[in-house]
Amino acid sequence: MSRIKRQNHAELNFNNLWKGLALLLIPAGFLLLFFFLPLWEIFNTVIGEYFSKLIINWGKISRVFFFTTLQALASTALTIIAGLPLAWIFSRYKFAGKKFFKSLFSVPFILPTVVTAAAFSSLIGPRGTINLWLMEIYDLQQPPIQLMNTIWIILIAHVFYNISVVMRIVGNAWSAIDVRLEDAAQTLGSTPWQTFRSVTFPLLKSSIASSVLLVFLFDFTSYGVVLLLGGARYRTIEVEIAQQAMQMFNLPMAGLLSILQIIVTVGITIIENRIKNDTKSNRIPKTADENLKTPQHAWEKVAITVLLTVTSILLLSPLLSLALRSFIVFDSHSISWTSSYYQRLFINERSSFFYVPPIQALWNSLKNGFLAAVISLSIGMLIALANDRFRWTRKLNAVFMIPVGTSSVTLGLGYLLFFRSYIKHPLLIPFAHSLIGLPFVIRSLGPLFQGIPASLRQAGAMLGASPLKVFTKIDLPILRRGLINAGIFAFTISLGEFGATSFLSTPDRPTIPIAIFRFLGQPGATNYGQAMAMSTILMCFCLLGIGVLENDFA
Repeated sequence: MSRIKRQNHAELNFNNLWKGLALLLIPAGFLLLFFFLPLWEIFNTVIGEYFSKLIINWGKISRVFFFTTLQALASTALTIIAGLPLAWIFSRYKFAGKKFFKSLFSVPFILPTVVTAAAFSSLIGPRGTINLWLMEIYDLQQPPIQLMNTIWIILIAHVFYNISVVMRIVGNAWSAIDVRLEDAAQTLGSTPWQTFRSVTFPLLKSSIASSVLLVFLFDFTSYGVVLLLGGARYRTIEVEIAQQAMQMFNLPMAGLLSILQIIVTVGITIIENRIKNDTKSNRIPKTADENLKTPQHAWEKVAITVLLTVTSILLLSPLLSLALRSFIVFDSHSISWTSSYYQRLFINERSSFFYVPPIQALWNSLKNGFLAAVISLSIGMLIALANDRFRWTRKLNAVFMIPVGTSSVTLGLGYLLFFRSYIKHPLLIPFAHSLIGLPFVIRSLGPLFQGIPASLRQAGAMLGASPLKVFTKIDLPILRRGLINAGIFAFTISLGEFGATSFLSTPDRPTIPIAIFRFLGQPGATNYGQAMAMSTILMCFCLLGIGVLENDFA
């Protein structure tokens, strides 16, 4: 009898192995063709065909790596300092407008880097709102605030962009810590600082380390912010890769830089995943408000008010300035309101043969975003389904999460080398965008699949439903809202993607970020105003997307 049981168990394991592999076959093939093979082409370009002809300037490479690492470390430190207090108030207190402020502070991360750069340019750039206003009031000939093309504007933009990462990751972990542990420490005479140092911080170390690594990864692979705000003086690895490939046509050197960057970013990603997987769960609160309290002491009220006010000003002022700047004309005598920047978006004033109406750029971005979302959802759902049905497949999750540690510029370079004969194919951009959004889709869908009670599926199977019918009649209706949210997130990521698109877009098929970059790169107040107008349009689409996400998740 035991022999029969062992035989049946072995057959069951064998069947589960093949079913799991069948579910992962399409995702594995997709990742191989559109991710690993393009990256391998970078290695092949450097190590194989061109290595003997490649003159390596290690001094220049070391300088670029040093600056990239230094600015990433400085940006990460500032982001952690700014984000931890926000994580504290959102995880421990109830206050008016909490849902609104949490949504507001999450907006910068979802914004495209070109919009972030345009927003800071509109606020404190030479032609920005503050400088023009000060020049008008004090009759100055030169802008008094000179932050553009400095390291400081890069650091500020990185903090603006990544502060919600710390707030979300650390805040979620903090909210899961039983508040009675902190209350017990204070009852025994500990001050708030001693309680944090001895009780709270040890329980938050893993989440803080995870947020530090993620923020460092985002800053290390920063491209659009450094390119548009840092100027020619500051070059990160991303900017240097793009310049070597697109301007100097030195593909071997660009490939070598990409290889070195991949080693660093994939290493950071592996460490971050290990920290995340090794994190021990704290006691989950029984209700959403169990660990929350209304601020009682004066210092608590002051701290919350100051943090919310200062952060709101820092995060809102660039976005408001961007929208205002798209409607304002400054001249030597007056300030006036106008809609001409939006109107001129649809006029080919120079009768250029290569002119593409911005409405076409918008349509290209929407089309690419929709296709990228469909691809990301299809691949991500197969992976999440395999992880839910066959636990052994979860060990392969790290492979499908690797794209999150690969920069979009490196991915674009790989496509440029591997698909050189098909580089003008319109589907390459959606495929690249879907890879960038895939890790976020997997992380969004995984908990949703695991949250479906197994008893529902078992009941459907007992009533004679096939596995496919169980999935379509039970799983899909429960997952519908989560699938829509994950699709919106992937769509929004695609709308603002700039790094890979700069390698793959053609003059006749620009996306909105590419069109904004073109306008910002041209002289004249009109081109600058049109860049602000297009950035505002793109910002509105992104705000709409995050509004839907926050309303469903809150």
